[in-house]
Amino acid sequence: MTAGIVSDLWRFPVKSFGGERLRTAFVGPFGILGDRCHVAVADDGETLTARRARHMLGFAARCVGARAGAGAGVEALAAAEAEADAAARVEVGEGVEVTTPAGLTVPWDDPAVADELGRTLGRGVRLVRSPLGVHDAAPIHLVTLASLAAAAGWTAGEPLDRRRFRANLVLETDDDEPFAEAAWVGRTVAIGDDGPELRIVVETERCAVTTFDPDTLERDNRVLAGLARDRENLFGVYAQVTRPGRVRVGDPVRVTGGA
Repeated sequence: MTAGIVSDLWRFPVKSFGGERLRTAFVGPFGILGDRCHVAVADDGETLTARRARHMLGFAARCVGARAGAGAGVEALAAAEAEADAAARVEVGEGVEVTTPAGLTVPWDDPAVADELGRTLGRGVRLVRSPLGVHDAAPIHLVTLASLAAAAGWTAGEPLDRRRFRANLVLETDDDEPFAEAAWVGRTVAIGDDGPELRIVVETERCAVTTFDPDTLERDNRVLAGLARDRENLFGVYAQVTRPGRVRVGDPVRVTGGA
């Protein structure tokens, strides 16, 4: 059956940092290329996330590729090759750039990123790369616009910023039924004519991250309270990739199979 279309597409190059909104991306066996492929690790070896360190949400990351520029003496062909190389690096999630709360915009491995993050958290920190990505229950996180709209009931009708839920895919469903994705566990979501296929494996158990405004980091406990009261703390679903492929905003989405 047809379920709707892809409304939003997001990649988070550094786990628990702000991410980037995309128009298209390639979904590989381990999720969107470049998604959550960098992570902050404390000096004692603990992997850090916004669950216990909300100020991480104040840092933002995006994939920019190589910083290639064409000077006056650079041949046009070489410039075109450099541009193509940069685009390829963006596609696979390389060339990650971080913008910090202090206003610095530097490569992810610049010591200034770890220094500022460490000062913010009050502990020694380093950023490391994980080629396969550091995900929770599965590499793709999916929610629907209808569920996001229904969640506004927990905040007296105030629209909820979808970034609170840090989903990779936001779907606009045909029937606008809230929380319909919960019934997709055990089923397959097929995107586009030859795009990826995702096996929905489990509903997403939410944490305190949903209570923080993505821009101000101000806390609003109404969100988590509503989740606990009405949804048993479950919102959205996790999916495994059963067929890699390219996804684009606007692609049709079909839900097939039985639970």
